[in-house]
Amino acid sequence: VTTNGCLMDMLSARSADAAASDGQLLARIARGDKDAVTALYRRLERPLFAFLVKTLRDREAAADVLNETMLDVWRQAGRFEGKSSVATWIYSIAHHKAISWLRKRREVELDEEAVAEVADDAPGADSKIAAEDLSQTIARLMEKLSVDHRIVLQLAYFQEFSVGQIAEILDCPENTVKTRMFYARQRLRALLEAEGIEGAAA
Repeated sequence: VTTNGCLMDMLSARSADAAASDGQLLARIARGDKDAVTALYRRLERPLFAFLVKTLRDREAAADVLNETMLDVWRQAGRFEGKSSVATWIYSIAHHKAISWLRKRREVELDEEAVAEVADDAPGADSKIAAEDLSQTIARLMEKLSVDHRIVLQLAYFQEFSVGQIAEILDCPENTVKTRMFYARQRLRALLEAEGIEGAAA
């Protein structure tokens, strides 16, 4: 009976965590509630990890940055002022950490991009492109965008944040987000046209 009672308590606690809003979980984290950290981590892990993988192009680094981000959430939960959504605040932390990682790896990344460009020009590239579906092609071509342009498209189209939320995450004016999005789409459209695909990035 005691064992069943403990199990029921655990299930009830998990159900309560699942029903709690992000703000409620963060308030509990600020009070030192480790279960709330676990619940929030489970809720954001998949989309946040996907964002970091696409930003960093390195799954191991993405996992490290994800863990560092949630550690900061644990440490800084009491500083959250509620001026933005909890998700926007956490993505902002993750974005800053990702950019810091990219700056440290900039020289290596430039070398890798140079090699990739040579590979794309190699004979037989067209036959590989023909075997990809459109979404795979777009994902591959987004790797050729600048970090700023790649991030703004990922947040808008993959994470479905609004322009205002993206501005909060990137800590920049909304007009800057709109400008980056315009040029990112222009660049992606040009890359698609170079592949013989038109209208996909319109």
